[in-house]
Formats: sequence, C-alpha cells, structure tokens
Amino acid sequence: MQLILDKLEQQVQTCRKRIDLPLLGAVSLAALVSMLLAHGFAFTNLFPNHDSTVVVFDAQWTMYVLGRWAQNIYFPLIRGKIAAPWLIGIFSTVYIAISGYCIASLLRLRNNAAMLMTGLLACCATVTAMLATYNLWTDAHLMGMLLACLGVFCLEKVKPIPGFCVAAVLFCGCLAFYQAYIQFALGLFLLVLVRKALEGTTWRSWLLYGLRALASLAVGAALYLISVKVSLAMTGYQLADTGNGLAQLTRLGPAAILTGIPAVYQDFFEKLLGYSGWNDRGMRVAAALLLLLSLWGLFLRLRGQTGRGIAQSLLAVALLPFGLNVIYLLASGNVYILMQHAIFLVYALPWMLFGSGAPEAPRALWRWCVGALCAFLVLRMVICANGAYVYTKLVYDQTARQMSVITAEVQQLPGYEEGVTPIAFVGDFTQSNFAYRDPAFSRYEEGDLHQVPSAVTYDGTIKWWFQHVMGSSAAVIADQAQLDAWAEDERVQAMPAYPYSGCCAMLDGTAVVKIS
Repeated sequence: MQLILDKLEQQVQTCRKRIDLPLLGAVSLAALVSMLLAHGFAFTNLFPNHDSTVVVFDAQWTMYVLGRWAQNIYFPLIRGKIAAPWLIGIFSTVYIAISGYCIASLLRLRNNAAMLMTGLLACCATVTAMLATYNLWTDAHLMGMLLACLGVFCLEKVKPIPGFCVAAVLFCGCLAFYQAYIQFALGLFLLVLVRKALEGTTWRSWLLYGLRALASLAVGAALYLISVKVSLAMTGYQLADTGNGLAQLTRLGPAAILTGIPAVYQDFFEKLLGYSGWNDRGMRVAAALLLLLSLWGLFLRLRGQTGRGIAQSLLAVALLPFGLNVIYLLASGNVYILMQHAIFLVYALPWMLFGSGAPEAPRALWRWCVGALCAFLVLRMVICANGAYVYTKLVYDQTARQMSVITAEVQQLPGYEEGVTPIAFVGDFTQSNFAYRDPAFSRYEEGDLHQVPSAVTYDGTIKWWFQHVMGSSAAVIADQAQLDAWAEDERVQAMPAYPYSGCCAMLDGTAVVKIS
C-alpha cells in the first residue's frame, strides 16, 4: 500500500512540475479582472428575466430532451440548484481561467497574448448573453468549454492511449453539457495543426495528429449518443424536435450539407464583421484589422517555407472558420450568439503567427498592433456588457412594478380566491405596456443578445415569475394552448388592454388579464 501511495505522490509531483505556473497565474489574473470588469454587475445583482426567471433549477426534463443530461448531475452535486449570481461568477471565472491556460499552452502563446485571449473569451458577447438572459446555465455552459479544451490538452500532452481515452470521455462530457461547445475542440485542433505546420512537421506526423484528433472526436460523439439513449431510456423521455433539439440532425442530408458549407463561412464572417447590437462599428473595424493582420502574418511566415509547410498551413487556416462555426451547419442555420462562443478563438491566430518563428525585425511591431487591437476589443466588450446589464435590470424593475399593480387589481375582482382561481394573462408581454421602452437602449432591444423588453415572455416564464420571483401561490395558467383559446374568446377580444380600466375580468371562474 505504501508503494502505491509513494508512486501516486510521485506522479502528482511530476504533473505539478509540468504546469507552467507563471502562465497559469497570468491567465487566472486575466480571467478574474476581465470577468469582474465586464460582468461584476451581473455577479452582484439579481434581475431574473426570460429564461432566467428559473431562479431555482427545476427543468430536469428539458435537459434530458435536449441531450444535456450532464446538467442534471452538475447542478445538484456541484453548483447547487439556486441561481446565486456570485456563485455563478466564481465557477465561471475558474472555468474561463483553466480553459485559457489550456489554449495558451497548446498554442504556445506568451503570457501577454494568453492574458488578452483569456480576456476576449471572458468578455465576449456570448458570456454577456448568458449572464443577462440565461444566467442559471452560464457556468454549466462554460464547463462544456472547459471539457472541450481539456480534451485537446490531454490528447496533446498525455501518453497516446490514455490521452486518447481521456480526451474521448471529456468530449462526451462537453456534448452532454452544451453541444455547441465542441467547436472549441475543433478550433483548437485546427490551430494546433497550424502550429505544427509552421514548425516544419512532416506530412506523416501532421496527418496522423489530424486523424487522431478526428478519431477522438468521433469516439466522444459515439459515447455521447450512447449516453443520451441511456438517459432517455431511464427517464422515458424523447428527444425534442425543436430548433435547438438534436432530432433535427436526422434531417441533414447530403444536399443540405453541401449547400450549408458556404453558409457556415458566410455566417462566420458576418458575425465578426457585420452589424449587431453587441458588435459596434469600432469592434467591426478592429476585427477586420485583426483578420487582415492574420493574412499578413501568414504571408510573412510562409515566405521561404517548403511546399509542405505552405500546403499544411493553408489547409488548416482554410478549415478554421468551418471548425469554429460548424454548429451553423448542424443546426441548419438556426443559431444565435450563445452557440458561437468559439468564433472568438480565431483571434489566437495572429498571436501565433507573430510569435516565435516570425521574421525578427517587424515581429515586435506587428505583435504590438495585435495586442492593441485585442485590448480595444476587450474594452468595447466590457462597455457593451455593462450596458446590457443596466438595460436588463431596468426591464426587470419595470416588469416587477407592473406585475405588482396588475396582481393587486386581480385580487380585487369579485369571487377571486388566491391560489384557487386560475389567472390567464392574454397577449404578448413584449408588445404590451409591461414592456420597457427607451430609445437610448435600442442596441440591446434588437435581439442579438437575446434581450427582451419584458422580463416575462412566454407561458413558462409566467409560472416561474410568480413562483420564484414573487413567491406567490397564484394559480397562473402557464399553458400556451389555454392562453390562445382565451385570446380567441369574443369577450376577451372586446376587453381593453392593460393598463386601461376593464383589462381584468372574471370570466367563467377565471381571472382574465388582457395585456395586449
């Protein structure tokens, strides 16, 4: 027994010595500072809205039918079921830091480059959208990113057979948390192939690494599909056939794939260079300059290279946008920024190209340009994130005020009994006088960050708002079919909409509130 313990201690010491402590410290500091600057407001305030009105995790069946069964283990056993903002921030920061270390170590980035890359991944629109509208799931999604990065790290750093097996299991875990984050593994594998090409790797070694990477992803995907089948068999659920469900993959035929590939590239560049609520003009210019610097750096690095190195580099770089945005193809174009966190990994490319091995004379100048542009992007992301949280808080406050007023009116209806009388909210909250309107926040109303002008949106959020946010026992109707039926009732159609007198009425034993 003592021999086993001694051997285990020796292995732990060996692993510890392999950790680049200065690099780990640098990315950890970058993650902490970036997360606090960009998202500190979200970590210290509670403003439930839209899906985040699920203040206490109770959507186990939803995670099973979406194929994200690992979240049903993660919340009860690790993070806890209550969406505590500060705790979500702590877990998220740790996951970002470790992911940043894996990325920097794999791509051999210098400490300053690693810090800026970590800052970009921490402050980007994906994390802002999660914390503003889906905060309950933020750290669970980032756990998916961490597992994807750790999988690539293990395949590269651990002995061949154990590394392959561990990587496959980690990729399975990534998919079971949030499928879209497997793009981090694809993107990292392609960036490592770029690095190997620039280092003069032979065709045999280069192709073997690529095949090994694909094999580990394939085995991980197979394990994931088996785990999904097991989870569904144990619970009796079926996969959801929705826009964000796995069932739509069965409709992907050869024709759809061939026509979808160009669209993947188009969407990738539109996300980085096109207008959106989170991507202002300055950010688009900075992104364009970074992509141009990547092309310039690639040209400088490939001058004088052998045909082998040129072919390997160009092939990996050409596939990079596809790998970072393949979810666009798999989801048949039904994507949003929550699913595209990995696209920001493209900013590691100029750091690699102007790192060690670049032409000596202009290398420092170009590296300073890349650093200045990345720092500018981080600054703009911080500003965007804080504005998004202020807007979300204002929306929450507006909805809370209006809900308090309307609830008081409902309680005055003759025959109403709290917890017994059903309440039907008829109409669209986002198009009603419940909604918060201010032209100054127009960039956040455009939907790119999934923000809406009312904290209550669809039928499920009505239940969660009264149950979790208000702590009310009101018997609200949270079934859209029933609400639609009430909307077609001639008596309801004749009622004025909130806030005008007569917007609340008792009809057939139900308290009906016409909101729009």
